[in-house]
Amino acid sequence: MNHDQAQLLLGAYALDAVDPGESRELEEHLETCPRCRHELAALREAASALSTTGGEAPPELWGRIAARLEESPPPLRLVSVGRDERPWRRRAAQAIAVVAAAAIAVLGFEVAHLQGRVGDLQAAVSRAGLVQAADAAALSPSSRRIELTSATGSLSAEVAVRPDGQAFLVSSSLPRLSGSRTYQLWGLAGRRLVSLGLLGASPAPSAFRVGRGISALMITAEPAGGVVVPNSPVLVKARMGSD
Repeated sequence: MNHDQAQLLLGAYALDAVDPGESRELEEHLETCPRCRHELAALREAASALSTTGGEAPPELWGRIAARLEESPPPLRLVSVGRDERPWRRRAAQAIAVVAAAAIAVLGFEVAHLQGRVGDLQAAVSRAGLVQAADAAALSPSSRRIELTSATGSLSAEVAVRPDGQAFLVSSSLPRLSGSRTYQLWGLAGRRLVSLGLLGASPAPSAFRVGRGISALMITAEPAGGVVVPNSPVLVKARMGSD
């Protein structure tokens, strides 16, 4: 068996889809051909990844497949095919199709997994930008710093309000809530409480706006999704001071 014939059979051999005679010939070739041994190992690795439900493909597998995709195809050679070779060629072509389908499945899994990682990264970048904006507002000389505290002083939250009304909850000692509840921020406008936004289960950092006429801020813990009027006690509060 020459090198070209061995290359055609590697995919089928990795899937145990060659007859015993061809298998023996291919194994003899593999003993003397490092390149074919390396390609066989990569094909078996791909087959193994497909058989592992819910697991991640090996991180180096994508690099190997991508490198192969970038390689230039070998020059086309027309060869005469004897009658006894046609079934062998047909089986090799079928095996190549099976391996190609396996490679596509692995790539599909990796793309879906990569999309999940990109979503996580985007969320992390967005949160990092919010932290930077909150820190900048807290450090700005033109911002007002407001300390919201509980009646006992055991809980607190720090708010920075810029001159344009953009405000940030910079830090908080409020404990993390369960997934069915959220912190909600309220502003006192005259004698009426208005919702300034939901702060989530872990409130800091958060961004919101403070309109003119708001004289006090307070935070309550409410059911997820928020409420129109507070249904629970005020946890921390503070006067806004003069506008």
